[in-house]
Amino acid sequence: MSETASSPVPQEGGAAGLTAAAAVPASPGGEAQVGSVLAVSDTMVGLTWLAFLLACFALYKLAWKPISQALDRREDKIRESLKEAADVRAQAAMDQEAQKTMLAEATREAAAIVERARVAAEATARAVEAKSRAEAETLIRDAAAEIGQAKEKALAELRRETSGLALQMAGRVLEQKLDSAADRELTDRLIREIP
Repeated sequence: MSETASSPVPQEGGAAGLTAAAAVPASPGGEAQVGSVLAVSDTMVGLTWLAFLLACFALYKLAWKPISQALDRREDKIRESLKEAADVRAQAAMDQEAQKTMLAEATREAAAIVERARVAAEATARAVEAKSRAEAETLIRDAAAEIGQAKEKALAELRRETSGLALQMAGRVLEQKLDSAADRELTDRLIREIP
């Protein structure tokens, strides 16, 4: 049998100094086969492609497809959220316009209510004033009538007393006393004559 030999090959410039030659087993014929790690065989290429394709298929089934589906779901959810946000924004704008309209309407109604209240207050004030004026005029008329009656009464009383005094004075002057019926008749006649 032959032995495998390895011989050091000196290299220049270095501490590594020696490289070992690969030991190659001897073939049955006694010749050594030298194999290269960099040698590419068709079988190796085919197996590499097969392993690559199997890895791609496994990654597609186990990772890329679920990740792609999750990203699609997330994209749909984001799209839906954006649509909802746009709807909410549009609804908020419509609500804001409705609020502005309602506020303007409420302001108009409040102004109308205030105007109606002012008109009603003025009408009530005029009615109260007219009623007060009518009552005052009635009171003034009644008071004037009472004053007139009291004046007439006072004047009549004054006339009676004046005529009584005049009779007494006349009686003293004439020194004669008239009877009471004659006194009354004379008094009434004097009262009628007094302006």
